[in-house]
Amino acid sequence: MSDPIERAVRILSASKRALAFSGAGMSAESGIPTFRDPGGIWDQFDPAEFGTTGGLVSMIMRDPGRIRSFVEETLGIFKKASPNAGHRALARLEEMGILRTVITQNIDDLHSEAGNTQVIELHGNIYRHRCLACESKRKIPREDLLGRVEAMLARFAELDLESLASFLPECTCTGRMRPDVVMFGEAVQDVPEAFAAAEDCDAMIIIGTSGVVYPAAQIPHSAAARRNIPIIEINPREHPFASISEVSITGTNAETMAEIMRRLDN
Repeated sequence: MSDPIERAVRILSASKRALAFSGAGMSAESGIPTFRDPGGIWDQFDPAEFGTTGGLVSMIMRDPGRIRSFVEETLGIFKKASPNAGHRALARLEEMGILRTVITQNIDDLHSEAGNTQVIELHGNIYRHRCLACESKRKIPREDLLGRVEAMLARFAELDLESLASFLPECTCTGRMRPDVVMFGEAVQDVPEAFAAAEDCDAMIIIGTSGVVYPAAQIPHSAAARRNIPIIEINPREHPFASISEVSITGTNAETMAEIMRRLDN
């Protein structure tokens, strides 16, 4: 069977515990630029200043106007983003009893918004906050959070420490809560759960990831080494997981997954 789409359909048709492993390329098709590619977030904002806690605090003190630009740019991106056909296909696979878990490196909540219920978010979730005092977590509805950011921008001309602190919600323990996203230098979240899910799956779909961010990139390799499961990789250009993939498909996630679903439904 030479048609890679048909081979992918065959693998998924036989699966009852498939796992999807997604990266920034999947969200890029929803209008969220990748961080590392040309034109991405880190092309416009230095990750040493905006991607670390210390750098961010230093930038707030030194150049609050630059912080405002970063917040405005990020707000505009997330306001426009919505699940694409690839996200919806994964949700449909779950409904069909084929897909069990999604492991994602993305923080945009689009997998959950599309309908997947078991989502492991290695780098956190922009719509969830974590208490700095007691570590409890609270998810904030998308429209509520984006509305709070818009209100903050309208209220304050400059985003200094005081104005940004006013944006942070209060926990039930009275502590302040920060966005629950992983900054550079911070520990990746839910790694044991991700490896356990990968080792229990009977097939894996890798979508839109460069395979260079560890420990996340180790998850497919670990599953392949221990279980010898069939792996489907979908990427528009390079295939960093080609050596462990049974099927490597060159194409966008939305178009490829939509075609896979069309054939599965027939």
